[in-house]
Amino acid sequence: MTSVQTQISKVTVFRDAARVTRTGKVKLEPGPHKVLVTGITNYAQVDSFRVKGRGPAKLSSIDVQSASEVFEPSANIKPLYDELKDLEKKRIGIQDEIEFQQNRFVQVNNMVSEFSNHFGMVYAANEGDIKSLNEMDRKSIKLVSEIQLEIRKLNEELEELDGRMQVLRDNIGRINSERRTVSTYTVEVTLEVSSAANIELELTYQSGGASWTPRYDVDLYPAKAKLRRLAMVVNRTEEDWNDVDLIISTATARPVEAIEGRPFFITAHDPTTIEKAYTTTGKMERRAKPSVAPAGVGAFAPPAPPPEIEEEFADAIETVSGIAVYELPKRMTIPSDYEQHPVTLIEENLDSSTIHYWYAEGMAEVVAQDKVVNNDSVILPGKMKVFSEGDYIGETSITQISPREEFKIGTRVAYDVKAEKKLVEREMEKAGVLRGKLRRSYRYKLEIQNFSKRKIEIEVLDRVPHSLSTEIEVKIDWVKLAAKKHELGVIEWYKEIEPDEKTSIQYNYEVEWEKGVTISPQLP
Repeated sequence: MTSVQTQISKVTVFRDAARVTRTGKVKLEPGPHKVLVTGITNYAQVDSFRVKGRGPAKLSSIDVQSASEVFEPSANIKPLYDELKDLEKKRIGIQDEIEFQQNRFVQVNNMVSEFSNHFGMVYAANEGDIKSLNEMDRKSIKLVSEIQLEIRKLNEELEELDGRMQVLRDNIGRINSERRTVSTYTVEVTLEVSSAANIELELTYQSGGASWTPRYDVDLYPAKAKLRRLAMVVNRTEEDWNDVDLIISTATARPVEAIEGRPFFITAHDPTTIEKAYTTTGKMERRAKPSVAPAGVGAFAPPAPPPEIEEEFADAIETVSGIAVYELPKRMTIPSDYEQHPVTLIEENLDSSTIHYWYAEGMAEVVAQDKVVNNDSVILPGKMKVFSEGDYIGETSITQISPREEFKIGTRVAYDVKAEKKLVEREMEKAGVLRGKLRRSYRYKLEIQNFSKRKIEIEVLDRVPHSLSTEIEVKIDWVKLAAKKHELGVIEWYKEIEPDEKTSIQYNYEVEWEKGVTISPQLP
């Protein structure tokens, strides 16, 4: 048997696992050899081990075996146990002494009580002196006080002893907790070496205990969105990844099943049969702009600003079915712990356009959103910090965005666009004495003004009543309204407004209903 020292040289982190590559070199003489690779994490999947290498040798077989090693605590706990036993003996002696003093206390009380009962009869027979009673009281009170004082001292000593014993037990428990059993895997590789040489081995296996979750920073500009992708990597494999080639993959290690179609049978409800169906479901640092003195101030030109720190990003490769693989440009170190380690993947520019939205009936302010088109890599569900030209807007969560899919992001108040809904006229009148109907008419005006320096596109929505009763009729000239679309009384307009331009939308409608009919909810 020959043991070979291996080091983790490459790790591919999937969303729920990792593929680990170990490399090592061993010098072997001609002939058959069994080479052992030890100390592999227990999180490794037994059926995932693969071996290849370089050198004048043939690989015959590999065998994976489980090994366990018990690590004893370094501290010697025998003196602690001995001290604890001594204290326990001392505690028993103190408890016995307390019990003895308590019995004395009871006996003294009984004696005083008995003396008091008999002294009355003796004194009545003129056979006793009152001085005897006083002397008895004085001595009994003194004796009781001494007993009570002794019991208090013993209880205080017992309490102090219990504290020392608890400290010893805690220390013993802490040392015992350091005793642990570590399970690892050992891989036995059988080789047939043809000539003496250094044989390089490469061992690959898949390990649980590793994962990563996506995080995003997006900075929104008028015609583009700068998206930064980050991976929050977690390594709990009990193996440190020291100076390794790191690859982040959007693939998952769990098996995927293509489910065949099955008939869907329905029948009358039977309460005794219930069928349940189950279904499966970094913060970008804002770069400070260098301050530049106004022109003409000072005798010398201001110094050139220092160059911005350059960042290195991963090479993104799109594989089959939209899976993306990110190869980091430099080797990285990620220890095995319970922390999330941020890894910057790539930064890319996406096509985007800013759109404005205002629902006049329910919104006092206009909001802006950015309509962004994704590039060729999938955007996985995760948290996203949103900026607008470097200014932080907030944080949101996004669902999965497929390659080249369009999505909206960055909803924010558009302070440079003002909108107001005005009730211009409202009239209440009878539609006709003979017809016996009532009618109410309304005229509204929507005003939108663009104070920004760019032309804006805005979707304007409002609503008019929509009747579900034949006794109530809503009349409106839809052709004159010139709306983009309308449905069930909800009206939508699309407007383009130049800088410092103001536009307005006017419309009116009538509601007519039978006399005696109560409209619910009430009209405005």
